Amino acid sequence: MKIFVNARFLTQAISGVQRYGIECSRQIKKLYQNVIFIAPHNILYKDLANELEVKITGFNKGHLWEQVDLPLFMAKQGHAPLINLANTAPLLYSNNYVTIHDLAFYHHPEWNSKAFSAWYNILIPRLAYGSRHIFTVSQTIKDEIIKCYDVPSSKISITYNGISQAMLDAASEKKPAKEKIILSVGTFNRRKNHQHLIAAFLDSDIKDQYQLVIIGDKNKVFSESSINEQALLNSNIKIYPTLSEDELISMYQRAEVVVSLSLYEGFGIPLLEGLYNDCRIICSDIPVYQELYGNYAAFCDPNDLKSIVAILNANAQSSNTTMMHNNPGGVFDLYNYKRSAETILENLHV
Repeated sequence: MKIFVNARFLTQAISGVQRYGIECSRQIKKLYQNVIFIAPHNILYKDLANELEVKITGFNKGHLWEQVDLPLFMAKQGHAPLINLANTAPLLYSNNYVTIHDLAFYHHPEWNSKAFSAWYNILIPRLAYGSRHIFTVSQTIKDEIIKCYDVPSSKISITYNGISQAMLDAASEKKPAKEKIILSVGTFNRRKNHQHLIAAFLDSDIKDQYQLVIIGDKNKVFSESSINEQALLNSNIKIYPTLSEDELISMYQRAEVVVSLSLYEGFGIPLLEGLYNDCRIICSDIPVYQELYGNYAAFCDPNDLKSIVAILNANAQSSNTTMMHNNPGGVFDLYNYKRSAETILENLHV
């Protein structure tokens, strides 16, 4: 039987949600021969679209394409299963399988525009109730979906994030030497808490020995912060709006420490990527990070500058601990896209 994948994520800048969509799609294509990927015309990543052999359909783009063009197309496909990997899906189609990555819009609507939060608070509960099956990226978020929307546990499967194919391929190449780099990767918004990381770094004992490198698209929330002025005056703080995939991988390989002080997350891919590249990891003491990285990370209170400073100072004195990437039953066996794609396919009602 044919199955279809909503590939609208190829029209969006790549963050964690889009990375999950790309890598799960690659694995689904390998595992299931009769799959068709569908997208609107405004694709940003032509090479990925060619790799997935994406079919372009419809005239609109964005949410309008997803809510009008996509269900009209699917209505002609014999009620085939539609896999939606990036939170959203057509409300007017009844054979949806949906990945819900987190409920930030529900818990903290103030972190997004009013229009975005209002739309997601209309859309996501309806998709949760109406979809054939839900996937999500951690037990923490599964529990939240059950609690917030009263969805039965049997309707939700966990499909963890993993390491990208490009990063896996780079593992076979000669790696650069580690440098005194503390790396933080993530879009600049309030929930990522970059302002506290910068303030703590500037107040730490290591600000002259280490470089703090922050990678992520800058938005008004950060650019209007007084912390930004201090950061720009300090030569040991580097802020990059974007890096190519190869440049980002190189940065992980050279970094000693990867930090995420997020106030809320569904998974936290940069921490996993840091582990894969033999970095020490520091993260906020939030439920999802305790679930996923409890045995590997140093935790701190993301709202307490003294706590962050103490962790930065302590970790600078630690030696890097090499992870066993091929450890059976280890973290990379549990958190990987092939396993997640298999879970998705196993739960299709075909």
